[in-house]
Amino acid sequence: MLAIPYLDRLGKPLTIRFRCLEEHDHRAAFHGKYNTIKDDPPRMYGVADVHQAGDTIDVTEGELDRIVLKKIGLHAVGLPGAALWQPRHRRMLAGFNRVRVWGDPDDAGSEFTARICRALRSAKGMRLRDADVSDTYMQGGAQPLLELIKETK
Repeated sequence: MLAIPYLDRLGKPLTIRFRCLEEHDHRAAFHGKYNTIKDDPPRMYGVADVHQAGDTIDVTEGELDRIVLKKIGLHAVGLPGAALWQPRHRRMLAGFNRVRVWGDPDDAGSEFTARICRALRSAKGMRLRDADVSDTYMQGGAQPLLELIKETK
């Protein structure tokens, strides 16, 4: 399992999630692909970027996608799943002039993007065509992601 630490804006630990790195049927193995500590509330991943970003922030569906956007120089936060947008997240992102939403190219990702765009007038969906942020980066590096930002301006 990959340990994914959730830190507060000062870098202190809040919780931890885990991602199984094995390619297998996770249900048959009696665990999910992602695992959360029992009764831990859904949190926004990378909240320090809310305090460090200028007028633009990126929101991803998942922690690993957030890590990729951070690696290519963007301020980003991630939600640990398509259905985990919470009303408090709107308040956290309300002050940004531009919120780019990176949902996965599937039905859940479309709903994730639509939900955030309905909640924030400053939000705009980024249209990933064939793969999520991480897979797009693995296939072509930063360029396809940065090109998508240019196309969407």
